[in-house]
Amino acid sequence: MKIRSLIKIVIIFFILNFTLFCSYSNATSLELYSDAAILIEKDTGKVLYSKNAEEKMYPASTTKILTAILAIEHFSLDEKLTASYDAVMAIPSGYSNAAIQVGETLTVRELLEVFLVHSANEAGYILAENISGSISEFANLMNKKAEEIGCKNTHFTNPSGLQDENHYTTAYDLALIAKYCMNNDTFRSLVSMPSCTIAATDKSEERYFKNTNDMLNPSSQYYNENVIGIKTGYTSQAQNCLISGIQKNGIELISVVLGAPASAR
Repeated sequence: MKIRSLIKIVIIFFILNFTLFCSYSNATSLELYSDAAILIEKDTGKVLYSKNAEEKMYPASTTKILTAILAIEHFSLDEKLTASYDAVMAIPSGYSNAAIQVGETLTVRELLEVFLVHSANEAGYILAENISGSISEFANLMNKKAEEIGCKNTHFTNPSGLQDENHYTTAYDLALIAKYCMNNDTFRSLVSMPSCTIAATDKSEERYFKNTNDMLNPSSQYYNENVIGIKTGYTSQAQNCLISGIQKNGIELISVVLGAPASAR
């Protein structure tokens, strides 16, 4: 929790420095301890701040936003999908999961909610297999979509952000993807949820999950009413990662922070 808390503190400071000062005059003096970061205006795409924004980085679970938008564009939310053995067993120990069982059937909405809110990795594999037939083919679809969005230095190998040396992107490219995703009303509603629930099935009781982003949880000391999403991420190689959206004073901003340490250097 200390690791997650630090990145939230960093990003609150990062975002509010700009939303509180509409002139953005202090942008050049802002010091961040993360390896890469960017802040853009969502509507115009104007870059307000950047640090190593085009350096290739591991994205961890921030990857999930691209998988989610592809699923939203492909499926009806009420469509039901069944978890395969391969999808469930593909997730290594230590990665987030929702204890989805082999053969368990869930709606696309439930899968997307637990994928984006709880960061359940197997949900992404279930979605990916049902869209493209295999993870490798879905990765090809991800890369094609990223290129269409305008990404120049992105290559994904899996739908959930599992660590892979060939799975990388940049803060700038993630900002472009986030900008695209946040133009979709369904996506916006999903990534702003403070919690989600999977209804009871024939294989499990009801499951409840809080959002991994404490800035969306009203009971958290890090809660910020202006934050509207969107996705956290962490692996030991990627360190702390966070894409955030915020609305204040009629302005909507998107920030990306990658490679943030657990403590300031």
